[in-house]
Amino acid sequence: MGNKSVLSVLIFCWIFSFIPAENITDTSGIGIVVSLFSPGHLSLIAGNPNNMNMSSMSSGKGMLPIQTYYFNTPRAKIVSMASDPRKNALFILDSDSHSIYRMENFNIWVNDSLSIVPIQKGVSKTSAQITYDWLNEMVYWVDGYYNWIGMQPAYTTDNSLYKIIIHQGLGRPEGIAVDPISGYLFYSDMGKPQRIERSSLIGKDRKSIITSGVDRVYDITVDHKEQTLYWVDAGRHTLESADFNGRNRRLLTRMNSVKFTSVVVFGDFLYVTSFTSNTVTKISKRTGEINLIVVVDDGIPVGAEIWDPTNTSPVSKVCSSYGCAHMCVHLPSGPKCVCKEGYTLAENNKACVNENLQKGLIVANSTHVCNMNIRHITALKDEMTCRVANLTGIMFMAIDIASQWLFYVDSDNHALMQYSLIFNVTTPITEAGPNVTGFAYDWLDNNILWSESDILQKGSIRIFSMDKYAHTDLYANLDNPTYVNVNPLDREVYWIEGKGNNYTIKVGTLDGSSAKVIVNSADLKKPTGLFYHIEKHRLFWINWDSIYSCKTDGSDLTTHLNSISVLFFGVELMVYKDHAIWTHGKSFIMSGSIFRNNAEVKIDTSHYGKITGMAIYDPDLQRYKRGPCEIMNGGCEHVCLPSATAQATCKCDFGFILESDRKNCSSDALRDRFMIIADHTHGRLYQASLLDARITALDFPEVSKPACVLYNRNTKTVYWVEIESQGSQIKQATIDGKNTKTLMEAGSVYPDRIAMDFTTGHIYFTAVASELYESYVGILHPQKSVHKKLITQLGTPRAIAVHPSAGYMFWTDHNKNSPHIGRAFMDGSSQRVLLSKDVVWPNGLAIDYQENRLYWADGHQDKIESIDIYGLNRKEVLKVTNQQLVDIDLFGSYLYYTAWNTQKVFKVLINSDGTGTVVDWMPDVPELGRLDSIEIEPGNSQPKSAACMQNNGGCSTFCLPTPTGRACACEEGVDLMADGETCEVTGGVSCSGDFPNGAWSPTCHQLPTETCTYTCNENFLPNQVNRTVTCGREGEWSIPPKFLCQEKTCPLMYPVHHLLNDCRPTVGSECEYACSDNFTKNANVPKIKCLPSTEWNHNAFDVCKQFDVRVDTMVSKVHCKEDLPNVVLDPDCNRLKDSVCTFSCKEGSQKKDEDIVELICMSNGKWNFGHIPLCVGPSGSQTAKLSQGEGKSDSSYTAIAATLAAVIAVVFIVVLVVVFFYCRRKRTGVVGRYESHQNEANVYCEPQKGIVNIAAEPGNSTENNHYAHMSDI
Repeated sequence: MGNKSVLSVLIFCWIFSFIPAENITDTSGIGIVVSLFSPGHLSLIAGNPNNMNMSSMSSGKGMLPIQTYYFNTPRAKIVSMASDPRKNALFILDSDSHSIYRMENFNIWVNDSLSIVPIQKGVSKTSAQITYDWLNEMVYWVDGYYNWIGMQPAYTTDNSLYKIIIHQGLGRPEGIAVDPISGYLFYSDMGKPQRIERSSLIGKDRKSIITSGVDRVYDITVDHKEQTLYWVDAGRHTLESADFNGRNRRLLTRMNSVKFTSVVVFGDFLYVTSFTSNTVTKISKRTGEINLIVVVDDGIPVGAEIWDPTNTSPVSKVCSSYGCAHMCVHLPSGPKCVCKEGYTLAENNKACVNENLQKGLIVANSTHVCNMNIRHITALKDEMTCRVANLTGIMFMAIDIASQWLFYVDSDNHALMQYSLIFNVTTPITEAGPNVTGFAYDWLDNNILWSESDILQKGSIRIFSMDKYAHTDLYANLDNPTYVNVNPLDREVYWIEGKGNNYTIKVGTLDGSSAKVIVNSADLKKPTGLFYHIEKHRLFWINWDSIYSCKTDGSDLTTHLNSISVLFFGVELMVYKDHAIWTHGKSFIMSGSIFRNNAEVKIDTSHYGKITGMAIYDPDLQRYKRGPCEIMNGGCEHVCLPSATAQATCKCDFGFILESDRKNCSSDALRDRFMIIADHTHGRLYQASLLDARITALDFPEVSKPACVLYNRNTKTVYWVEIESQGSQIKQATIDGKNTKTLMEAGSVYPDRIAMDFTTGHIYFTAVASELYESYVGILHPQKSVHKKLITQLGTPRAIAVHPSAGYMFWTDHNKNSPHIGRAFMDGSSQRVLLSKDVVWPNGLAIDYQENRLYWADGHQDKIESIDIYGLNRKEVLKVTNQQLVDIDLFGSYLYYTAWNTQKVFKVLINSDGTGTVVDWMPDVPELGRLDSIEIEPGNSQPKSAACMQNNGGCSTFCLPTPTGRACACEEGVDLMADGETCEVTGGVSCSGDFPNGAWSPTCHQLPTETCTYTCNENFLPNQVNRTVTCGREGEWSIPPKFLCQEKTCPLMYPVHHLLNDCRPTVGSECEYACSDNFTKNANVPKIKCLPSTEWNHNAFDVCKQFDVRVDTMVSKVHCKEDLPNVVLDPDCNRLKDSVCTFSCKEGSQKKDEDIVELICMSNGKWNFGHIPLCVGPSGSQTAKLSQGEGKSDSSYTAIAATLAAVIAVVFIVVLVVVFFYCRRKRTGVVGRYESHQNEANVYCEPQKGIVNIAAEPGNSTENNHYAHMSDI
């Protein structure tokens, strides 16, 4: 809000009482309705809320007429409301009863004729929201556990008259709003990625309009007159707005630690509720200024709704005569018919056709199959529909949704069966073992899989092809396999294996080629009910008395419903959307959200009998491919959004740009004149240009919750504090996000703020402990990753700053008992309170080194002040309102600051009198979150400590500046030795100080665990990979010193071939040399010398000269030879100098190097590749052409080889003829035959006795079988 002041603020408590109607002066009927928890009730304030402010209250006219309406049950949780004052109706969503109700005859005074009618049951127990379309008289709702959006007529008692209009691509929908004039539905999704979307009133034409700077949007409202969208983000503590396209985004207010839960617009004001501060706040929608704050003390405010009977918005009259069978929605393009769930539009687009089944739960009781609406698992009480069928022994079920076949195991007859849900017909599939332990259906390949075990609990996983009607073992010799599941899209099968106390969960491929363990026995305790969730791509199972899940590779093991003893007997589990459903094999079914710790609903099926099988019917669960964003995030590096064309649309987080491949995101880090900003909300580090405030993100993948940031301009290194649930860390990385390293794991304390002494490179930090007065100020050695406590027994330290040349460090402590600013020497001695008067919440610290002044920001008083480093001459720099100042930094004549209740960094000019003036620099950036820390580059130069500047002051670990010099210190738990500089070493041996061709740095003491740098002697170069080495506890260096400094050498350059007389090409050496082929040595340069620049004193082509080939015109031309081994030259090749010829290999040989495709005839009469084998024989060796002399000497061997080859050929032909006539005679009169199609060759021979095709059906032709029937033999 910047410098916007609060015009009027009233804080008071509501005292609920009955106000007689005659005491009410405002008879318009307008008012505010607020829903509250604990206990569940409504509070109603009569009167136009826009007229309520401080002045009206102080004039004596402001006694709020409040009515209270309590529900029958104190457990009622009214999480959302919507109103239709034209028909005196208030719609409420009660998450406790899983229902949406219509309160009839409602008004702001709550008369006795009020009644409540349920209009929708079976809503998940979440913080889901509802909204009302007054043009079409429709109620819309989001369900955060079913992950869908539904709609239904507002004035109906038919619970089946509803439609799920969006049921794909949502992760956790929360808020919802509607503008019927524009025909838009707006809703937030808190799944990954978090966003705000827009669609038509029937869920079509979806578009993501806000994709960055979104965390937890609980509620949305619209101003349809101004076409503006407003929302509250509980994660970012903000109230924001944008137009209907997501543009012109504005931050109206941020209230740190206040989580807004609902928002409603009325006139020029917005009304927001917060359950964390128990407030209802009135805020100007123009300026974001707070006009009224109401503190509630009779419950927890959750929702708010304006009741305005003067609103005369019309109802559409088009739909009443349009003739829709179920529902009608008046879109901007005209009326559109919508069928209720389980029905589809007929060809005339008005009538509705029954789909036979809708989303539901199918259950069996051994003899009958029944289906119930899926919302039974969220307390819907409709009756089940059972089918008349004479079934037996139903155990385990799976469904083929496309063909409406239900597959099951008949445990009475040991068979697999299929039952048509359309024709009520049962058909046997195949036999099964007596102990089937799991059952699954692969809808892609139309295969059935089941697990079974024998009496010794040895078993297998079998597969049956519904297309081929054949089966086989997929995996055999398993140890009691159970609960087989299939993942057709990834071609994987999962099962539980083992018994007793030794269980595992395994995954195998669907071709049976491999299997492996993904969950070991250590993580399993009597596991049952394994279930694969295709939408989440996770495995769920019952683990003794809890529900667990993991990814399909076994990673990310998660507990969902924990320590629920009722799960102990669970035998079958399914997970639908975010709901777990399990049965005990008894007459009831349990369900509960996987995000809660307890079971929520018990479905009583005692009238139905013992539950023996369950299956879920939802066509979305049997997809033939994954969504565009479900596989590797659609190839997007950051945000993947599914588009209307079913293609993935990639977007980048704020501060990044989309690269040309439209997939990856990048950012160009600024190198000078920038500010680094730590965004704690979104887990990002940003840079802002000091010139134009342009923001870019630093691509740091390991940043999660940064609290403070620091930059070392000398090493281009960024340091930051990472807040973790189990304690903080101090990390570092280069400015480009590489070489990330954790410098300190703080354990149970939380490092909060950091500062650097640029003299030594050491980091000073404040650490906050959970126990009072266990916090401290410490120092960290980044190279050695060791630290030491300097000042202990602090309350709640936060900011820290150091002044090395003066030898002082400063810190703030905002402990409520004694807030103060402290000062001490940088070794922790001479500690004192510098300032405590009129200090409440001191946050940021910065030092003006030139003026020796200390600046600080007080987050409670919203003031920035300064004082000299001796505690004198205090001045107020700047006073703001409702910003909650956090951090400050100085650069030149300017001070920069950030505050938790703003979304930008402010720039302040320091005037000559010490006061400050805010200047324009950075606009509001709505995408930014809570900004905890800033760091400016270059910033004001920090003067160094003279005592520590050289060789770390002679200290082996820490050199700590003081006003009079320096002190040395060691890591925590290590003492200084008698020399006052060197740290003692326990449990280790010092390393050798010997260093061939180099020397250790003066600060290196060769102590165990010490990391040292080094320098190399003249004409030697340091190892580029190992610039530092560490001394191990056994007295050995991590890299032997002899390998660290490498002698400088001069590289040999063509055409110099090699050096003579073993001469080494080191600096200063003079060597004789030899030249490459076709080059001759320069007689004037007998030796070459290696110079200190690692270059030779002569150019290589000056010392090696190429032959000058002269061809006399009277002499025959130079030809290259034709008879290359195994090579056939192209007929057009003339073999003259400089000619280029292609070639091929002789029959029986092949090219040795496919990259050589042509030859060049050189001036010396040789081919350029003539010195290497070009074509080799089948054995891989070159078939050399024999010279005439060689041919004579080996002629006898050649004759013998030819004779043997002829004899072998004759014998082979005779054998083939004999075999042919023998087989032909034996074939006569034989019915069966074996036919092989390998390599497209048919070989016939009589079948072997005893070989039978056990998978073939009797009576089938043997022509198409691999083996003949016994009757054919």
